[in-house]
Parts: sequence; structure tokens; C-alpha cells
Amino acid sequence: MIKKILATSLIGLTLFVSGCGDTEGEDRLATQQMLDAGDYEGVIAKLESSASSEDDYITLGAAYMGKAGLSLTSIITSVISSVGEGDSAFSGFVTGISTTASPSALPDLTKAIEYYTKVVKGACLNRNASLTNSQKDICLYIGLASTTSAAVTIDLLAGDITSFGDSATPDDKLLAATCALQYGADDRNDTNVDGNCTIVEGADVNFTVINKIYTDLNVTVNTETYHYLLNDANETVLTKDYCTATDFSTRTGSFVITTPSYYACPINEINGAAEFTTAGVLVNVLNNGIDSIGATGTSDTQDNIDEFKCEILGGSYTNNDCNTSLDVNVTAQNIIDYLNNQN
Repeated sequence: MIKKILATSLIGLTLFVSGCGDTEGEDRLATQQMLDAGDYEGVIAKLESSASSEDDYITLGAAYMGKAGLSLTSIITSVISSVGEGDSAFSGFVTGISTTASPSALPDLTKAIEYYTKVVKGACLNRNASLTNSQKDICLYIGLASTTSAAVTIDLLAGDITSFGDSATPDDKLLAATCALQYGADDRNDTNVDGNCTIVEGADVNFTVINKIYTDLNVTVNTETYHYLLNDANETVLTKDYCTATDFSTRTGSFVITTPSYYACPINEINGAAEFTTAGVLVNVLNNGIDSIGATGTSDTQDNIDEFKCEILGGSYTNNDCNTSLDVNVTAQNIIDYLNNQN
């Protein structure tokens, strides 16, 4: 369903981008040329310390999207290639995004959303706000960045993202991830979640570079063990690949048993930066993304959003109506149930 939302809105997005041309002289043209050339870190280095205008914030948002490996072109390509593959299937979009997303995609997308939000403040989340066309365009970009964050997150959780939404092809890694989420949500009380997973806590692990201590969490499904990290709020931390606790440069795609020990490797590599938890990211980006895209205001888009949110909330959508209230936020338990239903 989210593919229909994005496809419906592509024309507006294209107009927004084409309307951001050179109006501020040679310096702005040079910055735009850096963006066009893919020098995203150069744009960030040039503007970030002195950014003070809406144009600066929009440019930085675009640069962080590009740095995430998710330029406008790649997002549009993923959306177009996924259209027609099934209304409720998210996998086509997620698969396309996963082929281009950088290892730093989630932190970069978070920064992109932060800069776009500086332009519109909280207007995208105010259902009663009367937005200009430019504000609607920015809200759409926030929605794209948020939705893409969800796609990147789900790709990290799944073993084979192409089977996401296909209950005939179970994904043991995705099942393990949802069992880990449920284990945390149940305050670590159920070590055999729904009879599908066996969960064993290991020792605490001190990731010295970011000064974070996590519990090593091992989840076994069908004899295969998957590795996670649990924080002191009982939330699973988003990880990618494996590394030692003292050196992120040891990050590798394969779990290895050696000295020093390897663990699931946190996405965040910057000391003091915001922590990325699985449920936290999905809850925030889905709520904000759904509301932000909805702020574009077209009836077709709103209908698609309502149907997608209804699906996330576990409801049934018939004749433009959901049998459960849509006037609530998506919760962590909604996310867990939705992921289970897609597997």
C-alpha cells in the first residue's frame, strides 16, 4: 500500500525539486552542482556549521538523503519498479531501497528529516494546518525520508526481504527479530516466545567507542541462532553485521567466533549520538511519515494512507473505512504484530 502512496505523490515531489534552482547567485549554483555531482559530504561540510535559511536546510536535507545512498532518483526508481506488485506488498520498495542504502543510512535519514522539519516546523503533523504548496512538498519529502527509514529498518531485520509479506515463505531471521522485540516488550519474562523462539541472554557488552553497555541476546529459530543487543529499557538496538566491542572497523557480514569476541554491531558509531532502537525507529518514522505524507492533502493519498495505517493497526479496510479507529498512534506492539503478520 505504501507504494501507491508514494507513486501518487511523485508528480508533486518532482515539481518541488525542479523548483529549487539557482536563485541566490554563483555560490548557490556551486552548491547545487556539488549536489548534482554526488559530493554530499562536501555540501554538508560547506553548509552545516553556518546553515540559517530555509534554502540551506532544504539543501542539507537533500545532501543527507544522498549520503544515505537514497537520492531522489533512487527513491523514484524503487517506487516505480515496485508499483503493480501488489497493493499491500512493501517488499518491492524495500528491496529497491536496500540495494542502494549506505551503512549510515538511518543516521543520515534522521538528519535529513531534522533539516526538512526546520523548514515546516510541526506543520506536517497538524491536521488543521493550512499549508502552502511549498510546505506540502517539504512534508512529502519528510514522509519519503521517514518511509525509507522504515524500509531500511525492515531490511535489517529480515533475512530475505523479497519474501516480506509472503506468509508462504517464512523468514526465520525476521521471526527471530520479532521474538526479540516481543521479549523486550514483555520485560524479559518469556524465553520461549509463542513457542517459536528460544531466547538466551549472554553477558553485558561494553561498546567502548560509543560508551554504551548492552545485553547480548541470542535467539534460536529452527536450530539457527541470531544475535541481538538489548538496552536497559528492554529495547532491541538496531544493528548491522558483527564487530568487536572495541573497534567498529572490524564490522563484518559473517558472525565469527574468535578472540576478541564478536557481537551484533550497533548502527550508531558516534559517541553521544541518538540511539536507534528497532521499535523506536519504526514507531516514530511510521507515525511521522504517515502524517507528513497525509499533509499533502489529496484524497487519493489520504485514502491510501488510511488503508496502510489500518493494516499496521491490525484492522480491515473496506469501502474507504477501517474497522478500527485511525485516530491513534502506531505502537511498538502494533509493529510487532504487523511484522509477525507479514511472515
